[in-house]
Amino acid sequence: MAESLTPEEWEEMFRRDAGAGVPDMSDRDSACLILEAMNYEQQLIAISGVLQRNKAADEQLEAERKEIIDFIKRSSGFAQDHAIGESGENFYAMVYQGAAHSMAALGMIAPLFESMFYHAFQGIRKWHFGMNVIPSGHVRANLKEAEPFWDCRLLCIPASPKPEKKLVPGIEQLAEAVGLTAFLPADLHATLEPLFSYRNKMFHNGLEWPALECQRFALRIEQEKWQEWFESAKHGNDPWIFYMTDKFIAHCLDMAKCTIESLGAYSKSHNLIPSVPTDPTR
Repeated sequence: MAESLTPEEWEEMFRRDAGAGVPDMSDRDSACLILEAMNYEQQLIAISGVLQRNKAADEQLEAERKEIIDFIKRSSGFAQDHAIGESGENFYAMVYQGAAHSMAALGMIAPLFESMFYHAFQGIRKWHFGMNVIPSGHVRANLKEAEPFWDCRLLCIPASPKPEKKLVPGIEQLAEAVGLTAFLPADLHATLEPLFSYRNKMFHNGLEWPALECQRFALRIEQEKWQEWFESAKHGNDPWIFYMTDKFIAHCLDMAKCTIESLGAYSKSHNLIPSVPTDPTR
């Protein structure tokens, strides 16, 4: 059904459902005008469900560790030695399961943002500007062709004949070029930059990174003041495995919801261009 409705029809349906007492669509509902068939609300619900199940599994390992340690304290001899061995196995299970769950969270949240912005810009292009229109007055207009201009995964470099593949600055540059920046959350950059920096490290290096990569990321965490967003397991004093904190994961999900509202607010404030029905029977 979603794919068969134009933004005008979506808007009319929501207004009709709202009733006479609520004449305006919420910003969150209005986002469907440019996100079209992409149901990010349901995606967020599904992601939250997986995260909750993974959290429960982590808590189970933590509970088992407490039981093992309590047994070690009140036992002796062979039984204690055996429990100490189990404690070591439990420790490594917690370290690697935590890393895998951090990768899982990252693997759901980072593509959510990339997809959301890509489809939002394509919706803005289609319904507020026109498929072949390149808005003037911004350095990004130097790209000359509509396809690279509207691809938020590309960054226009004034001194370079070709755009570079840089997602976060690409999103920010395109948002500025089409007047979206003022609607976006003020701390969006402070969310996307650590998220996608961590994504690049995890997706290229896996759960355990080379020592130099660990040192570089630990230094960046300190320089960027990302201590609330990441924590690490260590070999001695050296960082070994990095994790997204629960606080950062929750923050990213909240930021995704705020971004949806921002896209809706933008869409409400801009006129739709006339749509051309693709169904010949219309």
